[in-house]
Amino acid sequence: MITIHPDQRPLAAEIAPLYAVAPLRRPIHDLARLQQMFDGSNVVVCARQAPGGALVGIVRGWTDGVYDGYVCDLAVHPRVQRQGVGRKLLGAVVEAYPQVQWILLSSPLAQTYYPHLGWQAAPACWVRSRVGWNPGSYEEFAREHAELAKAAAHGGNESR
Repeated sequence: MITIHPDQRPLAAEIAPLYAVAPLRRPIHDLARLQQMFDGSNVVVCARQAPGGALVGIVRGWTDGVYDGYVCDLAVHPRVQRQGVGRKLLGAVVEAYPQVQWILLSSPLAQTYYPHLGWQAAPACWVRSRVGWNPGSYEEFAREHAELAKAAAHGGNESR
């Protein structure tokens, strides 16, 4: 059974393996930075395998609570994908803030995911990249995260 937990804030050491196996391009080898990302977010919803069990999904974002909001991250463990976990996580966010217009910047791997949930593509988006950020190719990303992803896929909590 998968349970949804609004405003639960796991530690970065638990989030990093999920991001590796999901996979999300985030600073999973810099746990202090990853923790700061969550500490600075006012929207966090988790999915766990049974109450108190393993973290299998998470959504993180920001909102003013009444008008605008941004979904920063949505990660679902591959072993529970296609079971409605992502839909439930996003649904919990939208339900908590019904007046908010939500936006998100999708991973190239998830371009086809959001339309079937009722999200619409936006024609205008402007991005100013992070200083020093070079995400590289997906192949480089996969190699870099392979060790942590393998541990997370087998239920381990190892992180660097």
